[in-house]
Amino acid sequence: MDAADKASGTGGGGAAALDIRGEAKRRAAAMREAALANLVPALAQGLHARRIWLFGSVARGVPSRDSDLDVLVEVGDALAALPFKERVAAAYDIVARASLSFGCDIIPWTQAELAAKKCAGGPFFRTLWGERDLVYEH
Repeated sequence: MDAADKASGTGGGGAAALDIRGEAKRRAAAMREAALANLVPALAQGLHARRIWLFGSVARGVPSRDSDLDVLVEVGDALAALPFKERVAAAYDIVARASLSFGCDIIPWTQAELAAKKCAGGPFFRTLWGERDLVYEH
């Protein structure tokens, strides 16, 4: 460790850590931009979405090189009667057509399912809800 590292308190790893954080922020911005341009409009239309949120590492701005995009969709009334598995299948058909350079995990919940998750307040939902980033609202 040289005198500059000692003075800055970085221990020699500060620049590398800043570079990794900067790279993650750039990756998050690129994934978000691709999602907003290619995926969100298709999900909004195909799932008659009321709202669409990003969550997970992209929403936090810290995706790794192999991170996927986590998306929560509040489906509209036209799809609310479909079983969850059919909504998931419809969502992944849309993802396949979006031709993204990264994977996606889509959760297509109804308004009632979202309300139930909020009431139940499980750890997964609390984390998801705490970091969500609204990207579409009808």
